[in-house]
Amino acid sequence: MLPQTKVDYASVSAGRRPTFSWRPIIKDCLYFIALAILLGGLLNYSLLRNAFSGTLIPRIQQNQVVILKAKAKQLYGVTVIEFASAKQLYDEKNAVFIDARNAQEYEAGHISGAINVPDREFLMGEIDPGKILPNKDSVLITYCDGGECELALDVAKGLSERGYTDVFVLVEGYQGWEAAGYPVDK
Repeated sequence: MLPQTKVDYASVSAGRRPTFSWRPIIKDCLYFIALAILLGGLLNYSLLRNAFSGTLIPRIQQNQVVILKAKAKQLYGVTVIEFASAKQLYDEKNAVFIDARNAQEYEAGHISGAINVPDREFLMGEIDPGKILPNKDSVLITYCDGGECELALDVAKGLSERGYTDVFVLVEGYQGWEAAGYPVDK
């Protein structure tokens, strides 16, 4: 839509420029912006409702856990351990927890008693798991940050490939463990 200009022919013949008004253009732009906001709100009503009610982030995190559990079995061939089972093994001291995050993240906070086996160093062969974990029949639970973090999956797969038989992944990770109020070291 072209802007409407009012031409004062007397001014033009006198050598002055015709007047131009931005008002119709600004008015049309504001109309389209308001229309876009209204349509966006209507089309994303449930998303906005969840965001403002505080349920959006937990739903996203829950979906990430479901996706990570599916990836663990299908792509990595490792077993996911349920949160309650991991806590029970922790309380009974029947499992070794392995933090797959880097050393800085480990130092910032980790599950109490966990061993740091950073994903990158482990996969590059800089860490020999046989020196840290001599018993290949031990129950090992790997974890990282939770959510979309796949470092624990890489370490669990690597340990399984090296002959460790009881390797599990805690997909809720350190964040889930800490949020539940379970023991952590900082």
